[in-house]
Amino acid sequence: MIRSKILLGFTAAVLVLSGCASDPDPEPKPLEGIVKTEVLEHKGTVLGINQLPVWVETYVASGITGLEKLSDYSGSYCFVGEETGTNLNAVQTWAASFDVSRDIAASVANRVESLFTGAATGSTEGSYGTYFENIVKSVASATYSGARKINDWWILVRRYDADVKKLYTDEYRAYVLYTIDKDVLDRQIFDMMDKVAAESELTDAQLVAVDRVKTIMESEGF
Repeated sequence: MIRSKILLGFTAAVLVLSGCASDPDPEPKPLEGIVKTEVLEHKGTVLGINQLPVWVETYVASGITGLEKLSDYSGSYCFVGEETGTNLNAVQTWAASFDVSRDIAASVANRVESLFTGAATGSTEGSYGTYFENIVKSVASATYSGARKINDWWILVRRYDADVKKLYTDEYRAYVLYTIDKDVLDRQIFDMMDKVAAESELTDAQLVAVDRVKTIMESEGF
């Protein structure tokens, strides 16, 4: 069975490339104690490419936050879909058919919610009233335009017992990278914020709070 998820950021063990193993492997057993991780092979191995793409290494090491700091993605928001499983064909099929729309909406909703919560003075209810809840619902259910697929990659990872290397588990991990220009996504979110604000009849104080959030987004992103 395989599982799919979108990750906004995480810290993982450094992946060390070891090359493709051709000999039969021992039967996997449960891992105990200290677990280490290495890459057995990846999408580029057959082409003689030993180095993982910078975006994959960065994402695995420091998540979305680190990825968006790379110069290649300056002025963009990054979204990465991840799939894990024991069958390469399955994760490759997933990568080929991955639809980023739903995951972008969930990611945007989480980011906007965090931004409003951080910018609120006192409780979010006191600062924004029902507007806070309504805007989060709106961005979570919206469809966003402007997403571009940049690349996809898969790696075969072995997690093994540091003391007994024959104790291990193997899994394939597939990653799909999408970006959206910051200005393009910000404009779509601002339009939704304005629409919900007009329907909510916000007070002057609440409008000031909303403008504060917009200012943060324009200067720092979200």
